[in-house]
Amino acid sequence: MRSIKTTKATILTLMMLTLSACAGMTNESVNRKYDGRLKIEDGMALPMLTYSAPSVDNKESDILRFCVYVETDHDTDADGKDDLEKVFIQLPKSAAQGKYKAAAIYDPTPYTTGTVDNMDALLESAFGENTFDKTKLYRSGAKRESLGSSDTLTAALKADQSEWIYKVPETDQAGYYSMNLYDYYLIRGFAIVLSGGIGTYGSEGYMLCGTDLERDGHKAVIEWLTGNRRAFTDKENNIEIKAEWCNGNVAMTGGSYGGTLPYEVATTGVEGLKTIIPVAGIANWYEYTNSQGVATTAYPHYTETLSAMNGASAFKDDAWLIPDLDYIAWLRQQKADEEKANGNYDETWAALDYSRAYEKINCSALIVHGLNDFNVTTTQSYLMYQAFKKAKQNVKVILHQDGHNHLFGKMINDTLFDEMVNKWLCHYLYGVDNGIEKLPEISVQSNIDALFSYREAWEDLELTSYRPEGQAGEYLIQSRNLDDAAKAIADETFAWDGYYRDLDSEEAAVYEIPLPENAVISGIPEIHVRLSSEDTDKDNLMVTAILMDETKEGSAFEAYMVNEDYAERIPVKTTGTYEFGEGHEPGKIKEFVKSYTYCKAFAYGWMDLLDSEAEKNPTLDTKWRTAKKGEYSDYKIVMTPCEYKLEEGHVLKLYLFAQDPVRSRRDDSKSGGVDLAKKDEVYSFKIDNTSVEVFLPLR
Repeated sequence: MRSIKTTKATILTLMMLTLSACAGMTNESVNRKYDGRLKIEDGMALPMLTYSAPSVDNKESDILRFCVYVETDHDTDADGKDDLEKVFIQLPKSAAQGKYKAAAIYDPTPYTTGTVDNMDALLESAFGENTFDKTKLYRSGAKRESLGSSDTLTAALKADQSEWIYKVPETDQAGYYSMNLYDYYLIRGFAIVLSGGIGTYGSEGYMLCGTDLERDGHKAVIEWLTGNRRAFTDKENNIEIKAEWCNGNVAMTGGSYGGTLPYEVATTGVEGLKTIIPVAGIANWYEYTNSQGVATTAYPHYTETLSAMNGASAFKDDAWLIPDLDYIAWLRQQKADEEKANGNYDETWAALDYSRAYEKINCSALIVHGLNDFNVTTTQSYLMYQAFKKAKQNVKVILHQDGHNHLFGKMINDTLFDEMVNKWLCHYLYGVDNGIEKLPEISVQSNIDALFSYREAWEDLELTSYRPEGQAGEYLIQSRNLDDAAKAIADETFAWDGYYRDLDSEEAAVYEIPLPENAVISGIPEIHVRLSSEDTDKDNLMVTAILMDETKEGSAFEAYMVNEDYAERIPVKTTGTYEFGEGHEPGKIKEFVKSYTYCKAFAYGWMDLLDSEAEKNPTLDTKWRTAKKGEYSDYKIVMTPCEYKLEEGHVLKLYLFAQDPVRSRRDDSKSGGVDLAKKDEVYSFKIDNTSVEVFLPLR
C-alpha cells in the first residue's frame, strides 16, 4: 500500500493470488453423499458439500450466494438515512435449511468491491471546500421502516448474480475478486462474508479509511451476524433479513488493509468476534508512513489516499466522474490534518493507532507477518502483539520468510498452514477441543533452512552493544535530490533488500559490525550515534539505518529476496497439492525459493535529525534530541523487528545515509502530495564515527 502506483500494484497482486488460488475449478461431481451437516475429525472440519462456482444458480448449488445491506448508526453522506453497508455472503445451503448453524469468516478488505481508477477527480477537484467539520459525520439519520421480512433461503433463491458478478466502472476490475480466496473453508462448512465497508462500491456513505466510523461499519456487520442489528435484502424495499443460519461466532481475517480492519474492530470488544487472523495488518497508521518524526514515504499523510481509492459511493454518476463536494472537503481536511503533524505523532495519528486501544479487546489473535515485508513492516505486528498481551488475550504470531503476502498453501514445518487455521477456527468458532490454542506463542521461519522454530514469547531480549573497529574522525553524508533519485530507479527492476549496496561513498557510511559465530539477531535492533548538521534551518532531515548481510569476499550468495520493485513477495515453487473438496481443483503446496544476491538488507530504521523529545511517539521507546546548528547531539534509531542469522563467512554491515531513495521515492501521478516535506531540498550531516554503537538482540 506504499503509493498510489504501489497500491494498485498491490491490488493486482492480490487479484492474481486470488485467481491462482481458484484456478482450474470444476463443477464435476463424483456423487459423494453428504448429509448437509458439519463434519469434524481429528480436530478439523472436513469437506461437507460439493463445490460449485459463483456463476451457478443457487437452486442448483450446495452453496447459497447472496447480498444483504446492514444498517449502520451514522449518516455520513447526509442523505437523511443511516448508511447501508453491502455484505456478500457465501453460505452452505444446509445451514439455511436448518441442518446446522454455521460460523462466519469475515474478510473486510475494501479493495474487493471495486477501486476507483480516476481518483484524481476526488483528490484534485477544482471544486469544494478546503475545510470540513468532521463532527458532522457522526450525525444519525432516519432508521428505515420495516415493510416485511424474509428468511435466508427464500431471499437467496431470488438473489441476482449481478450483485456479486460484475465489472467495476472504468477499470473493468472484477467485483469481489477475493470471493474464491476462502473456498477451502466454505467447502468445510464455514460461511464466508465479504464487505468493503461504508462508502465502497455498492454501499452507502463515505469511505473513511482508518477512522472509528469505518471501524463501526464493520462492527455493525458482526452485530448483524450475531442477531443484534438489522439488515435488508436490498436498498429499496425495506425487507428485513436475519442471519438465522449463524451460530453467533465470527472470525475476521484479511491481508494488508484487510488485515488492518480486524485490529480496528477487535478494539471495540464487539460480541461474537471470537478471533482474528490478520495478515500483514496495520496497527498504527503513523508507523506506516512515518517513523521517529519523519515521513518515510512521499506521504506523511496517507489515509485520505486510500479513502479516495476505495470511495466509489462518493460519485454521483455511473462513470465515477462527478464526486460529492462534501466528501472532497473531508479528503482535503484529513490530508491537511495528517500533513500538519509534519512527520510527528500527534492527536490525529493517535486516533489511528489501534495498538493503544487494547482495553476492550476480548478475542484471540493469530497474527501472520512476513519478515521480508517492506510494505507493512513487522513493527505493526509487534505493536499489536503487545496490545493483545496487555489485554490478557491468547495471541500467537507466525513470522515467515515471504513479503507482503498470505500463507495459503505453505507448510509450517510438517503442518499445512490451511489445516492449522482450520483447527484454529474450529476451536474458536465451533468449540472443538483440539489443543490448537496451546500453539507456541511465536513461530519463526529461519532465513537459512526455512524451518520454523518456536518460542513462548516475542520477548525483548537484552541488547548487546557492538562497536565498529578502527573507526575515527567524522563522515560527511550528502542527501540526494529525490527527483533525481526517482528518475534513476523509476524504470528499474531491482530487489529492494539488495539496492542499498549501490549507494556511493558520499551517500552512505558503511561500518562492519563484529558478531559471534552462529548469532541470531532476534528482536528490535537499535543504533546509537552522534550527529550534527549545518542544515537545521531546513526541514525533515531523514537519517536512514540499514543492517546488511554480505560475504567477506563480496561474492554472490543465496537469500530470500523480494525480487522486484514492490512485487512484495518471495519467489515460490510448487511441491505438491492438497485437497480442497469435491468439485474443486486441489490447492497447490508451495515453498519459498532463494535468489542470488550480493547483499541482503533485513532491518530498517528511519528518524528525523531535527525532532525533540517532546514530540516522541509514545508507542515506541524513542529518545530524540533537538538539533542545534553545527553541534553534535546523541540519537537512537529504533529499527524494525527482525529475525536473521548470518551464515559462516558472512559479515554484518551497518549503512547510515540520508533519504531512503527506495522508500521515499516519488510517485509520478498527480495524486499524493509530491511537494510535501520539502523533499527536493538537499542536505548533509556529519557522523561522529567514534560514537557509532549497534545494540543487537542476540539469541
